[in-house]
Amino acid sequence: MASSDKLRVNIVVPCYNRETTVKNAVTSILEQDYDRFNVIVADDRSTDGTLSVLEAVSDERLAITSNEGPKGASGARNWGVAQGSAPFVAFQDSDDVWLPGKLSKQMARLEADENLVACYCAMAIFADGKQTGRIPYGLTSRFEGDISENVLRDSFISAQTVIIRRDVYEKVGGMDSDYRSLNDWELMIRVSQEGPIAFVDEVLVEQHMSSNSLTHLKSSRLRSQQMIVEKHEALLEPYPEIFAFHHNRISGALWEAGDVVEARKHAREAVRLAPFNVRYHVKNLILRFRRSNAQRLKT
Repeated sequence: MASSDKLRVNIVVPCYNRETTVKNAVTSILEQDYDRFNVIVADDRSTDGTLSVLEAVSDERLAITSNEGPKGASGARNWGVAQGSAPFVAFQDSDDVWLPGKLSKQMARLEADENLVACYCAMAIFADGKQTGRIPYGLTSRFEGDISENVLRDSFISAQTVIIRRDVYEKVGGMDSDYRSLNDWELMIRVSQEGPIAFVDEVLVEQHMSSNSLTHLKSSRLRSQQMIVEKHEALLEPYPEIFAFHHNRISGALWEAGDVVEARKHAREAVRLAPFNVRYHVKNLILRFRRSNAQRLKT
């Protein structure tokens, strides 16, 4: 373990049954050219060979911990953060890869400006070995500084791309373990309220989607979207167009899931908040004449 007076970043890697991917994830951190960090693996009580794979990695900067009972990804991250004391915290997912220079480029921004509360980078998304996307996308100028409004609209900061000041992470209460997905988005909504955020406009993380990735579970994403809108209603109220956007998106997901009754409620709310949006009116009208799955079964 690196000496405490040298540490600047605690990097937390939550994992559960990742024996085939966790070594690459951890190695991509240990090979970074910034040396003032350590890695805290927060194992969520894996039942496969994950711990054996990690124990075979010989590096004093690596600490392997097992939390007190399964906590899920958010709880494991909070557990890992609590095991360290460095002034900055970062996260890596156990099936993703950091590219060279990630830490040094982000820490250069954070150490040069004490007003920054966090710094993140771009990420390439891979599925079945092929790149399928990049986040954030579009005009990157709107992704730096006071991004609180933009973060309210959509998720473009993934946990493995961000470094956060520890005092800010603790002030906002860390990750909310009630969320099975979109937990990083919900966290960054709160973090972005605390001050400016820097952006390194380079792909420095590769996300590799796996079959058991929670982001693939539509039902958990839908529920998390609903929870975010409910939890942050006060922040969304000054931005009716953004609020309407979320209601429209939730309405579409509910419609796809066959819950037309609830979909109608969110469609009506989208129209109320954005009365001049023609698309919202069209969806609301269509849903008025759609039957739910329960109604179809009765006929």
